[in-house]
Amino acid sequence: MTYTLSFTTGSLFVYESEMVVDLFLECGDWERVRKEVVENNLLQKGTISTRKREFHEIKKRLQTLKDKQLSFFKEANSFDMKYLALLSCYKTYKFIYDFVSEIIRDKILLFDYHLLDSDYERFYESKSLLYDNLNTITPNTRYKIKQVMFKILEQAGIIDSAKNKNIQKPYLSKELIKLIVQDDPRYLKGFLYSDADIKEFTKEVKW
Repeated sequence: MTYTLSFTTGSLFVYESEMVVDLFLECGDWERVRKEVVENNLLQKGTISTRKREFHEIKKRLQTLKDKQLSFFKEANSFDMKYLALLSCYKTYKFIYDFVSEIIRDKILLFDYHLLDSDYERFYESKSLLYDNLNTITPNTRYKIKQVMFKILEQAGIIDSAKNKNIQKPYLSKELIKLIVQDDPRYLKGFLYSDADIKEFTKEVKW
């Protein structure tokens, strides 16, 4: 097994995701969106190769979202927009989802609100027994994976900063919770909800 680790291309891409979603909802054609973004430099990146690379990653994330989740970008507040971007990361990069749902969530359920570097190292070493590509990357790449993931979690508000790493519990709107439950309730673990909370939310959702 291997993890997809291409999130090191950038960060959470909240503003960029909103812009790309708006374009896609207007035309429904990813190729037209790609041309618009790359040719008109809508991501405001210097080189064409960077524009293409970042658009490819944003598109890959957004394509994991359901139609209703994509449409919710249009009405979401600034917090839910961040959480939608984070949800797309969870669905694209199992490495990030596993770390948050298995390490950060377990800590907060034990009322431990401080993330340690040793928590990450323990997670990485345990997963390297299962995911072959974690054993073959260079030390520089390994450092970048950690650095970018913590930056993503900081931008999403899961931790206060990549430096301090104090855990913060997010609070999703009822509408976003509903959209996640209708998709796959387990992703609520990535937003640090307990099993009891998830069970209750699942009961409340009108299918």
